Amino acid sequence: MVQLTGTVLSSTGQPLAGAAVGVEGKKLNSASANSEGSFLLTLPAGEPVVLLVGFPAHEPQRVAIRNPATEKNLIITLQSTGKQTSKALRARQKKYKRTGE
Repeated sequence: MVQLTGTVLSSTGQPLAGAAVGVEGKKLNSASANSEGSFLLTLPAGEPVVLLVGFPAHEPQRVAIRNPATEKNLIITLQSTGKQTSKALRARQKKYKRTGE
């Protein structure tokens, strides 16, 4: 087994805390990015895997890893869809009603 580390960032370089990082076909092998966007996964050595990375209001990404033992500190950048989540939209609407901004 090897440990694969990485960071999930937005297209503007901001860390995406809480981004989901999982291994395709392995429901039990997943991680959530911390407040700095960093994650850690334990993977079988020498076995190619595909990571599935997602975050609300961003395009999900598939990242092929040929040999997890040789990959260190991945940087994964997710592109914004330009769509706000309904929760974020409601928060902005409430702020606007209170302050008129």
